[in-house]
Amino acid sequence: MANRKRKVIWIAGGVILAVIVLILLALLFGAKVIKSRIEATASKTLGMDVRGAGRVRVSFFPIFGASLADVTVKNGGAEVATVANVIMRLRLLPFSGRRIQVSRLELVKPAVSIVRQKSGKLNIESQGDGPSAHPVTVKKFTISQGSLVYLDLVSGGRIELEGIDLTAGNFSSGGTPGGDPLKTLSFADEILCRTIKAGNRTLTDLEMKVAGKNGVYDVSYARARVFGGTADGTFHADFTGEEPQFKIIFAVSRLKIGELLKESPNSKDLEGLADLSVDLTAKGKTVAEVTRSLSGQVSLSGENIELNSMDLDSLILSLRRSRNLNLVDVGAFFLAGPLGPVLTRGYRFADLYRESQGGKGIIAKLVSVWKVGSGVAEAVDVALATKILRIAMKGGVNFIDNRFEDAIIAVLDEGGCAIITQKIRGPFRSPEIGNINILRSLASPVTSLVKSVLKLFGSGPCDVFYSGSVAPPEPDKVP
Repeated sequence: MANRKRKVIWIAGGVILAVIVLILLALLFGAKVIKSRIEATASKTLGMDVRGAGRVRVSFFPIFGASLADVTVKNGGAEVATVANVIMRLRLLPFSGRRIQVSRLELVKPAVSIVRQKSGKLNIESQGDGPSAHPVTVKKFTISQGSLVYLDLVSGGRIELEGIDLTAGNFSSGGTPGGDPLKTLSFADEILCRTIKAGNRTLTDLEMKVAGKNGVYDVSYARARVFGGTADGTFHADFTGEEPQFKIIFAVSRLKIGELLKESPNSKDLEGLADLSVDLTAKGKTVAEVTRSLSGQVSLSGENIELNSMDLDSLILSLRRSRNLNLVDVGAFFLAGPLGPVLTRGYRFADLYRESQGGKGIIAKLVSVWKVGSGVAEAVDVALATKILRIAMKGGVNFIDNRFEDAIIAVLDEGGCAIITQKIRGPFRSPEIGNINILRSLASPVTSLVKSVLKLFGSGPCDVFYSGSVAPPEPDKVP
């Protein structure tokens, strides 16, 4: 009986003590005090003005914490972000001392708008003394239902991210006065993003794992849906030097060729699957610097691509009879492969589509491998084979200045020698196209022409134009 009374007394004493502590905490950390401390600390940390217009909720049990609704972040008077709800789990006396002690931070429905002004500055750059140098540590940081819009007023580019869900562990930042925040961030992160839109391109169902420490970031796993196929890749970024260094490797398997060449006027009439791979390195502080420093390789390969409104064989064999069509029209777009979307920013592919409608064709095999260096892509193995012809490309594509660099399109014989050639150089929108150089009359019927040309050029010596992986069609199988 005595033990039971003692136990009851201990429980009653504990309840009384908990009530006293709760009253003290309520006095010390009331809603108004918590709100003002949150706003002041967040403003100092970000170097921006952070205000909460909604209700503040304070919880003491089981964990001391607070939530603030309808938060707005402004920089220089301009709004850069809103958050529907900020939820924090805090350590006791979290605002004492130099260290911000937040055990858990959750942002619900944050919407961030980043704008690069015409001056080159970002709207999130501090207008005043800059963000606090005090270190920030969060054991667990989450974002749910987030969105981000990036607008570049210099280039006119726009990127939208929707449905962002992020979970980061052991998040920390700051600690170096005037330091670059990218060099002080540390975290291990899992990110989901429902949709990413860049121009008229869309990437969906992104999953990735990323870790960062002391200015070095690694995406060890990334998967998404793009161009109707599945993309897998890795990414490395190093901000420790004067110039940030980047490396990206990814591959898209079984993409829809019509989705990749979406900007082409006849993309809806292209049916077939292909594989895309990218292995690039770059460095620089701006998009222009990164583009100029690109180095590596990009490639595209596919088979049995159906052309439901265009017969490449008939078009090429009728070049002499057409005053408007040329070899560049019927070859360059398809041969450019992974660079095809770049070429469709200019030139006259819409005119080509209208002039060439009628009939059906097939690309039995397409290989487009490019070596990239200093912003210029040089053709390494670029060719396609139809039912009866083989076409190849040499030269370069400059995607900094949007121009062809002494490119040559050629129709080949069985030995890889050129039967027909045409040069192209200059800007994509108005290139200088050379005369068609026909080494044999194209007036013969299709079957006899191909067989006679192959017979004429196949066995004799020649300067081989192409010796890559696309084999010539087999003459015996020509209908």
